[in-house]
Parts: sequence; C-alpha cells; structure tokens
Amino acid sequence: MKNNTKTDKLKKMPTIKQILDRVNELVYSTREQIFRGLDIFTNISLLTSIGILVYAFGGDLEADEVSRTFRWLETMIGIFIVDFLIRLLYSFNRFNFIKEKILESTLVGLFLMTNFLYLLNIDVFYFLFFFTSLTDFRNFYEFFIIIYLSVLFIISTAQASRFLTQIQIQPATTFIISFIVLILGGGLFLMLPAMTTIHGSMRFIDALFTSASAACVTGLAVQDTATFFTVKGQVVILILIQLGGIGIVSFATFFATFLSQGVGLKQQAMIQDVLSVENIGEAKNTLRQVIILTFLIEVFGAIFIFMAWDKKVDFYSPIPQREIVSYLDDNSKILFVTNDKNKNPIIVQKKDTTQTTLEIPIAGGDETSKKDSSIANNDNTIPVSGGDDVENNSKETKKEATEKPKEVITLAVAPTKELNNHLYNKIWYSIFHSVSAFCNAGFSLYSNGLNEDIINRCYFLHICIAFIIIFGSLGYTTITDVFSPKKMRERMAMPWKQWTLGSQIAVNMTVILGIGGMVLYFLLEQKQSLAEKNMFEQLVISFFQSITTRTAGFNTVTLNLSSITTATYLLFIFLMFIGAASGSTGGGIKTSTFLMLVYAASASIRGKKNVEMGKRTISPETINQAFSIVAFAIAYNAVCIFILCILQDNMDIRQLFFEQISAFATVGLSLETTPFLNDWSKSIIILTMYVGRVGTLTLALALTKKVASTSYKYPDAHVMVG
Repeated sequence: MKNNTKTDKLKKMPTIKQILDRVNELVYSTREQIFRGLDIFTNISLLTSIGILVYAFGGDLEADEVSRTFRWLETMIGIFIVDFLIRLLYSFNRFNFIKEKILESTLVGLFLMTNFLYLLNIDVFYFLFFFTSLTDFRNFYEFFIIIYLSVLFIISTAQASRFLTQIQIQPATTFIISFIVLILGGGLFLMLPAMTTIHGSMRFIDALFTSASAACVTGLAVQDTATFFTVKGQVVILILIQLGGIGIVSFATFFATFLSQGVGLKQQAMIQDVLSVENIGEAKNTLRQVIILTFLIEVFGAIFIFMAWDKKVDFYSPIPQREIVSYLDDNSKILFVTNDKNKNPIIVQKKDTTQTTLEIPIAGGDETSKKDSSIANNDNTIPVSGGDDVENNSKETKKEATEKPKEVITLAVAPTKELNNHLYNKIWYSIFHSVSAFCNAGFSLYSNGLNEDIINRCYFLHICIAFIIIFGSLGYTTITDVFSPKKMRERMAMPWKQWTLGSQIAVNMTVILGIGGMVLYFLLEQKQSLAEKNMFEQLVISFFQSITTRTAGFNTVTLNLSSITTATYLLFIFLMFIGAASGSTGGGIKTSTFLMLVYAASASIRGKKNVEMGKRTISPETINQAFSIVAFAIAYNAVCIFILCILQDNMDIRQLFFEQISAFATVGLSLETTPFLNDWSKSIIILTMYVGRVGTLTLALALTKKVASTSYKYPDAHVMVG
C-alpha cells in the first residue's frame, strides 16, 4: 500500500519538460519587451567595453591604472554573461539556442567555470602557468578578457552585416566605403600612445599613410616599422594587412555564416564582386573556402619561414624612446638615461663637470652593443637624435648646465631596438612575414626589409617567401579552383574537367611574367648588382625580384637610382603596372586585363570580329572594361605624377614616377623616396594606394550612375583612327 502511495506521488510530480514549459508560459508575455531592452543595453555596454579596451590597449598607463581598467572590463563581461543567461531563459528551445550560439556559449562556460573555481581557491590561470614554468599569469588572464570582448565585437559586427540588405547602395559602394572606414580606424589606432616608441602620438598624416599602406597591402612606409612601432603597433599593422587583404565585408560575411546568422543576397553580391565569382550562388561557399585556405597557407607559410631562418639571423624588439636628462648637483654632474614611457631612470652615471663628451652606456652594456650596432655606437654610447651634431649638442648642454645649476636639460634619443632571440619572437617574425607575403603587403620587421645584413643572404628564406607571394597573387578564386580539395577530387574523378578560364589566365600569366622578369633582370643586372654573386645566388635574386616587383614589394637588393640600370628601372615599372591576377590582393591593371588587350589588339590586326581565348569568345563588354581600366590608370597616374612634380620640385622625376606607380600597383617598392615626401605628397600617395586597392573599375562603378536603358542604337559612324 505504501509503495502504491509513493508511486502515485511520483506520477503527480512534474517532469523537467513540464517545468520548462511552465517557465516558458510565465516569461513569454514579457519576452519582446525584455529583448528590446537587452538589445539597447548590451549594445551600449559593448561600445563602452570597446572604448575601455582601446584605452587599456592604446593608452600609456601605469600598472595600477591597467588593473583598474580591467576591473571595469570584468564588470562588462559580467553584464554580457547575464544578458546571455536571460536570453537562454527566454529561449523556447534552450538546447538549440546553445547550439546556434556555440561560440558565445563556450566563452560563457569557460568564464563561469574559471570564476567558480576561483571561489574555491583554485586559480586556473595560476596553475596553468605554474605547470608551464611561467609566472605572469595576470597578463594571460587579461589577454583572455581581450579575446572575449573582441569575439563579442566580431559577433556583433557579423550580426550587423545582415542589415546591409536594407541599405540602398551598390555592392561596389559598400566595398569602397569599407576600406575608407578601415583606413581611418587604423590611422586613429596608430595614433594611440602605446602604438609607437616615441613620446606622445604619431602625426595624423603619418598614421593615416601607414594605415592606408597596410590596409591597401602596399608596404610604403614613412617610418621604420621595426623601431618606430611597438609590438602593439606592429600587431595593429598586421591586422590591417589581414583585413585589407581579404576585406572587412568578406570577414563579416564569413563570421555571419560561421555563426549561422544567415547571408542576404546583397551580401552575396558584394562577395561576388570582391572575389570575382561567376555565380552568385557560389559566393558564400567560395568565401568560406577562401578564408580557410588563406589561414592554412599563412600558417604553413609561417612554419616554412620559421624553418628557413638562418642560425646567424637575429630578431629584435622595439624599445621606447629614451631621454638624456642632465643636471648639476653640489658635487658633480649626474646624467640619467630615462625611458619617457614610465619616467624611471635606467642608468645613473656620475661625470665630472669638466668632461667634454657625452658618454652614456646603454642598458645591457658591452654585450648588447656588440650584438646590435643599431642600438649603440662602437664607443658604447647612445646616438642622440640629431646625427652629426651629437658632440656639439653635448658640449652646449654641459656649458648651459654649468652656467645654470639645477636646470634640467632633456635630449631625446631616437627610437631603436634591442636583441630578442627568444622563441616566441622568432615565431612572431615568422607569422608577420608570412601574412605580409601572402597578402602581398611587403611590410617587414627589419629596418632594411629583406635587404638586412645576413637576411639578404638567406636564399632558402627568399624562395619560401616568393612562393607565398605567388599564392597570394593568384587571386582567391584561382586558389580555391586550383587547390581546394573538392575541386581536386572532381578533376581526379573527371580528368577532362579543367581549371576555369580565369584560373588558366592567372596561372599562365604568373608563370610567363615571373620567368620573363627573372630572365630580363638576370641579363640586365648580371654585370651590375649581381656581379659579385655566384650563379645560384644570381638566379634566386633574379627570381625573387621578378616575383616581388609585380605585387609584394619586398626587396633583397639595394634600390636607388644609382644601384640599378635604367633598363631595370623600366622593367620594374612595367611589371608593377601590370600587377597581380584579378581577385587577388595585388594592384595594377591586373594580368587578365593586360592579356585581354593583347588578344584584342591581335584580333584587330588580323581582322577578326571576335576576341577568342581558350576556345571561348570574350564579350565586347569585357574588352571595353579592359580598355577603360587601362585608360583610367594611365590618365590617373599621369595627373598624379604631374602634381607630385609640382609638390616635390626638389626630387628627380624618376623617383616620383616610380613611387606613384608603386603606390598605384600596391607594390611598395621605393627608390628611397617615401620618408622625404611632404604632407601634400603623402596625401596624393594615400589616395593612389586606395584607388589601386579598390580598383579603378570598382571605383568607377560606385561613382557613376548606370544607364536606365541601352536598347536603342544610333547609326554606325566611321572615324579615322591611328
């Protein structure tokens, strides 16, 4: 009897499903109002968090200020977790909700788990670093917070990208606006104090120039990337290169599909334009393959570069600008070398007041000065900004200090770098150069690029970077068509199935221009810059310069008007103007455009009505587009060169011509011209890099209005040409 009573009670107890249904009934009435309030509150919180994060990341903060800032960020993360849990509570199918938001769910779960264990006096980060023999677990925890908020921002951006369908603008317009936003945002980031090694902020025009050069994957630089920017600044440059290489819209669309947010037709149309996809239905799948293949190539490229570094190669870390502060006390003159980022004296050295030379040992002593000549002079002194006037400045400083006791005199020391051969720095160098090579950016963490001493003799490294550049210059659709596993399996099953016509053009032109440029450079420079090299070295240098001149802008030889022949100069101009393949990160008129003109000219000379290529007839519209691109490119560059000649009348026109074509083709090679441009000239080059990256045709389509109807036709007219 008692057993029956217990059974009846158990039957009357509600099941978990019934409890959840009851909860759903109770909360359903307020669901819409709660969601609207949460949307507003979380968006404000997210923007606030990003602002605080930028302040923490880019501000020149003391340790206690950083801790206070991250406590605010922890509070913001708590708000996002509460938001997630409320949305989970109001969800009709909570399992599907977690499944759909798997990334957010994972982050929330990790954060809740670590905090729960912390309440039990179990610090996960401490134990993690204890077992890995590391001690700075607080930095790792802060890094985790940064990643968490960054992922939330990316998710919000991906969700916001769905609303692009509601904006009545052309896909081409969206594409060019995205680059304007990227360049301006990158410029503002680079102006933050923590991005550079100098005291204060970077000049706006210089920051904008650097941002445009990185976002447009050019590589021209007004400041030395190796010494002027801190590691944070270098990370920002790398992010700009990556976003500029693939495009913000592409990344937003990829994350929207990755997070199952859905992609509208307008987004697919934009991706079709960006990636030069023939079928709009394939745009989303092609984008997914492009992103995955991009990261795979960059990862494997970094691995090969890591293995290709010579054992004699040194790696460096930028160090903040120092100040030489000197004053007199009652007994002797005291010289301080201070780091103006934290105002703490690094070295204190007493000198007699009668001393007439300024000798200040650098941090690290004789060993450091021997390892890196860029840090210290042979006499183990720090070079003061001002070059040859160092001794005069020091004498004047001593004289003034003697006449005016207790007066502090400050001299700024130029930003420099210190030796850092740790494994993590070697990995960082490998990743940076791999991404820069694949995106055809040409940025390097060495002051002289790949022409740095020892680096310019690492020929296997040059070969690795050259092939990474080639992959990036082929174009994303060609990469997916040629190298995607799906396409390769299809061709193995159906041998008659070939690459698309666009892929054939990209690959064949890359081979022809690469080998042709290599042979010409070899013949032209064999008795000049290659005279002291053996045959293997001559061939590698010729191959590398031929590949990099069309797209990337790395250089393993000295480039100035006296180091190369006039014929080589013209060869570089020709290769840069043609550029990379369509749909790639490279600039120029593109290899397909050049080939179209050759075939169109050939057909015209032979009297053929149609332009045929690969057993296909090229439409007249495509031929007209090719002619329009070349005509616009010639006209635009001619106008810009004319303006540059007016603005820089002290420079050789050959330097300005080379600089302009390099910027338009987003190559990044320079004849030692970029740092000496005035602000107006920099503005012209910024605009040129932008035009070269978005493409002349894309820009023209965005700025012009399409004709409503072209169904009519006027009578034919015959005009004398030629």
